Amino acid sequence: MNETITANGVSYTAKNVTTEINSISFTLANPVENPEAAFREVKSLTVGDGQKNVYGQYPDVEYESLTTAADGSVTITMHILTKTEKQIKELQVSQAEQDEAIAAMMFGGCREWVKRE
Repeated sequence: MNETITANGVSYTAKNVTTEINSISFTLANPVENPEAAFREVKSLTVGDGQKNVYGQYPDVEYESLTTAADGSVTITMHILTKTEKQIKELQVSQAEQDEAIAAMMFGGCREWVKRE
């Protein structure tokens, strides 16, 4: 049975959709030009039946891998972020913002300080 994967507003026909503890994998039923680029920046996706019936929502995913079989079929694996992984990502963003604010206070802005050296 074919299913529909929707990611970044684009729908893809897929087969063999498999969900595991921390990943979701699917084989694209139709060729996609540069499938890695199509899924590399995906942060969420849904799974449905193609009739606008969505039965799987994955709000926090990251591209993990692409596998091409001997018959040319392409399987995409997306990592499902855990609560801890999401918290770490949020802390990394917060830390980067703090670092930039500190650099601005100490050196009048990080970019200007680098230019002076």
